[in-house]
Amino acid sequence: MRSYTARHNKIYPLKNRSVMVFAVLLGGALAGCGQMGMQVGTDDLKTPTVLTGSIPSAADVAYSDLSPEDRLAIAANLDALNADLERGSNLDGLSLPWLNAISGNSGTVSEVSSSAFTQTGCLTFKTTANTIAGIKLYSGTACRDITQKFAVTALAVADA
Repeated sequence: MRSYTARHNKIYPLKNRSVMVFAVLLGGALAGCGQMGMQVGTDDLKTPTVLTGSIPSAADVAYSDLSPEDRLAIAANLDALNADLERGSNLDGLSLPWLNAISGNSGTVSEVSSSAFTQTGCLTFKTTANTIAGIKLYSGTACRDITQKFAVTALAVADA
């Protein structure tokens, strides 16, 4: 007759404590790899500053319709005004067409206001945009960055 006996498994404690200390230190070091950081002093204009998604705003629509490359095309056309701004020329009635050759979006910058330019280095403007979503009117602000080039800092759907 056969008899079956259960085996007793014994858990042996670590005889070498340095192995346990190494394992704890390795786990702690790898836990540091999961940290998240935030850049300070960045000029990241790709990320919209609209933080709530529950209440749609005109800025949400502008950021979904116009890509960062479209904003660069608008800013490049505003850079063409640098010489006129330095002379203090009147910008009333000025129209600047813009085109993003990559996306095919286009429009016309108009109603450029340089009233606050001397104090802030910023211009306000309106632009049309012919995108896949249709033709819309946007109001925006462009400010000079550290390289003295314009960058679109704010853009929202405007009332026609």
